[in-house]
Amino acid sequence: MGSMNRRSFLLAPGLAWPQASSLGAASDRRPRVAIIMNVYFPNSHADVFVGRLLEGYRLNGVSHRPRLKTLSFFCDQFPNNDMAREQAQEYGVKLFPDIPSALRLGGPKLAVDGVAIIGEHGDYPRTPRGNVMYPRAKWFDAVAEVMEQDGRIIPIFHDKYFAYEWADALRIYNRIQALKIPYFGGSSLPLTWRRPPLEFARGVELEEVLAVSFCDIEEHGYHALELMQAMAERRKGGETGVEAVRYVEGPLVWELGQKGEWSETLLELALSRKIHKGPPTVPASQWPQACPKPQAILIRYRDGLKGTVLNLNGLALDYLFAARERSGALHSSCFYIQLYLHNHWGFMVRHFEELVLTRKTQIPPERVLLSTGLTLFGLESRLRGGGWLSTPELAIRYIV
Repeated sequence: MGSMNRRSFLLAPGLAWPQASSLGAASDRRPRVAIIMNVYFPNSHADVFVGRLLEGYRLNGVSHRPRLKTLSFFCDQFPNNDMAREQAQEYGVKLFPDIPSALRLGGPKLAVDGVAIIGEHGDYPRTPRGNVMYPRAKWFDAVAEVMEQDGRIIPIFHDKYFAYEWADALRIYNRIQALKIPYFGGSSLPLTWRRPPLEFARGVELEEVLAVSFCDIEEHGYHALELMQAMAERRKGGETGVEAVRYVEGPLVWELGQKGEWSETLLELALSRKIHKGPPTVPASQWPQACPKPQAILIRYRDGLKGTVLNLNGLALDYLFAARERSGALHSSCFYIQLYLHNHWGFMVRHFEELVLTRKTQIPPERVLLSTGLTLFGLESRLRGGGWLSTPELAIRYIV
């Protein structure tokens, strides 16, 4: 990637992308990839990712043709609206009954150059704390097992957070490190458009950060946690980890805001960045009426930084961010997603292509590990009644 920084990489519209006229002749030389997924139906994560990987995508008004050749699928579930079978037939992709054969293309050895694990959606139970028991860890372990058996390491994209149990998440991270797997995972939100543009310089001195999400606190609040972490990790001294986490819901969320446990000023600033039509903007005095069932995950970092994720159904249909520097300077932005076109998923496909082509990523797996822990321990706090949980497990240090 040379000296190009992350933001210029994401927004440069013509980054040496082969167009249709040049791709056809060289298509047999494209790196080959396998897709491991829970389920593939319209508007699922598999649909908005794999569809773009197969057919191409648009970003910032520019169309891009695929730079990878998808050769195999493994799909765990086939509901009535399944797309996996028809897409496989349409694009000449072979659908395999298990992960090893999908990675080996039915032969004796690993035969692809990269793999994407889309472990979201499908009919799976929830844990007592509320995590959907998606088999992301199971899929990762199966892929890693093939690589170890066959003596070849290939890049992995792992959609969303590592696992629904902390021990599994930590094992995945340690295996990535031990095998030196070129890896990127997590949410699409740190990669998407920021409106207005917002990027902290390394060494920024932050006092408080806040992010807003909507819908389900586990499936969608995770996106807010990771976008917030992507901003917080750039602070002076780098990431030092999290000391304690607390889950709060209902009127108590608003009461804690009034007491200064989280900043109403930052929330007001974040809400001012809304883009999608939906809930009207209301003054702070009307927040409790507009959103009577708020949810919050409160975070206390080891270096004193305060973090809050607010899940506010009735107030927003956007992912929003605001922060205060120690100097008092305020910042805010909408991490914009196209709710119905899903074009922001082009950034995920683009990053996967770069991962396979260069074996490099700008997304630290430590961010995914820490964001996973924030999700799991936040929901554990909910299960235990909403008190503060000490989190020595999250003393995770890294510098970006």
